Amino acid sequence: MSAYQETKIHGTPGFPYIVYPGILPEHISGIPHHWHEEMEIIYVTDGMISVSVGNNEYALSVGDIILVHPQTIHAIRQHNGDSAIYYNILFRLSMLENAADDTCREKYLEPIYNRRLLMPEYLTPEHPLHSQIEPIIRKLTTEPHYQRFHEELLIKARTFEMLHRILPFCEKADIASANEDIAYEKLKRSLLYLEEHYADNITVEAIAAQSNYSASHFAKLFRQLTGDSFTQYLKNYRLEMAAVRLRNEKTKISEIALSCGFSNLSYFSRAFFEKFGLTPSDYRKIPDPGTKSIDKEDAVVKASGAPISCRGR
Repeated sequence: MSAYQETKIHGTPGFPYIVYPGILPEHISGIPHHWHEEMEIIYVTDGMISVSVGNNEYALSVGDIILVHPQTIHAIRQHNGDSAIYYNILFRLSMLENAADDTCREKYLEPIYNRRLLMPEYLTPEHPLHSQIEPIIRKLTTEPHYQRFHEELLIKARTFEMLHRILPFCEKADIASANEDIAYEKLKRSLLYLEEHYADNITVEAIAAQSNYSASHFAKLFRQLTGDSFTQYLKNYRLEMAAVRLRNEKTKISEIALSCGFSNLSYFSRAFFEKFGLTPSDYRKIPDPGTKSIDKEDAVVKASGAPISCRGR
């Protein structure tokens, strides 16, 4: 369950596109902060979810859309304990490139990828762009593409049309946006360090050093990004990792707690119950509805069975 940088390709190397149906809660309360090479579109069809993109926090209801630039830190979680159904469309902009001297790549795709052109992040039904791209998104998320021999052509055409609709609403990045991107690039080093050492006794000073920040400045930026203090975020991440292991392993609960950074079993049990509403032993007894292993998307699509694509994972 990689919480931060995803290195796998969603879809296939030859056609890096896929749609994931998401259900919250499906044995987890959300998807931790992470980033990947793909552009991502989040579209809610039932209930409400909370989505953070960079240091912006959004509460999405039915019909709302989030546009996430490639390499941008974002997270998805329950909104006030609500259940929800939503879709993730992920694709690499390279899927739309042609030759090395492709004009579209130079004028549109690279600026979006490098955040020199900033897409609007949050689209409610009242936003003027919403009515232009929602019909395209609905087709991409509901049509059975796997039944078509020529599905790639149709998907590419609709993705091109969607970007064509988005581009007039993009804005050129200003100095403040560029500085913010630099700050988050540095924070990614700390997040990777946390992912690798979450079971250790990590101090704020040690993780701040990964980004070359002072402890106080790092703590401020970290709260802006995640909405939590570093201590609270680390505890939640350890609990999420423990939950994954409880679902997939027969290891003793005490051993899982210790290997996830909890030296006190009583404290672990109390914290786990506060987060998931179940004791670790009761959580382990919940029937597993689906997959053999869990990663970021698997955790939210288990009830649905598979991504909406013949490409598989």
